Amino acid sequence: MELHSGQVAVVTGAASGIGRAVAQALCTRGIRVVLADIDGDAVAKVAAEIGPDTIAVPTDVADPAQVQRLAEATLEHFGRVDLVFNNAGMGVGGPIWLVEPEDWQRVWSVNVQGVVNGMRAFVPHLIAAGRGHVVNTSSLAGVTTGMFNGPYTASKHAVVSLTEALHGELSVLAPGIGVTVVCPGPVDTPMLRGAIDGIGSVLGEADSVPPQPDEGWFGSLTAEQWERFAPALGAITQLADEAMPADRAAEIILSAVEADRLYVTTHPHWATHASDRVAKIVADMQASE
Repeated sequence: MELHSGQVAVVTGAASGIGRAVAQALCTRGIRVVLADIDGDAVAKVAAEIGPDTIAVPTDVADPAQVQRLAEATLEHFGRVDLVFNNAGMGVGGPIWLVEPEDWQRVWSVNVQGVVNGMRAFVPHLIAAGRGHVVNTSSLAGVTTGMFNGPYTASKHAVVSLTEALHGELSVLAPGIGVTVVCPGPVDTPMLRGAIDGIGSVLGEADSVPPQPDEGWFGSLTAEQWERFAPALGAITQLADEAMPADRAAEIILSAVEADRLYVTTHPHWATHASDRVAKIVADMQASE
């Protein structure tokens, strides 16, 4: 899809990270932007900073009524919508069996239902106009496997599947609308920095010693379990070395939209992790009797 001035884009999770950077990159191209985020004060500040042709709409994407109001506000203010970036997301870590039900629910409601709510609210308007592009933010975690991040990983796999389904459906019912799923690797965002800082505080200076019980579920590990687990935590902290600036990630994403690519990642050299996973799936299935 060609990006040009006069178009209107909606970006959720726009108060920080990739969402903010995408909104800024769109404004630089002369595109009018509706910024949505659950943090109303923060998103209003960002909208004021990045350009005059912007509005901020406080929105909890987990609430379908709020996302519908976001669509209504977009059309009332700008009269059209061309690009929809379902970008808002969150994560919760820990062993799957120890994650509280309310944490599972919140991650799923934001990361998955938030994308569904965005598609339900905006795709009918794109179909009516016969043009547009939908961009859903997943993660490399959505095409690979990981440990101790089950709610996030599962939700991001769901986003990939939903986007693939949307692409197929629109190719039949509205072929003028493009679809892209973003699978970022480590990008310098508050979410990534928070995760790395939190892990660093647990590891401390002695990464061979289990944390104290007041460190949450980490404190329940035996010395033997910690010995096996600590290296994996250390590897996560090293993600900071490969973290890409958010503004660079935004440019990669917009280039994929312009090229009408279904999949895009910020770290293509990590794509082999996805192919390794698929190869294992195919091998085990072919070995089934």
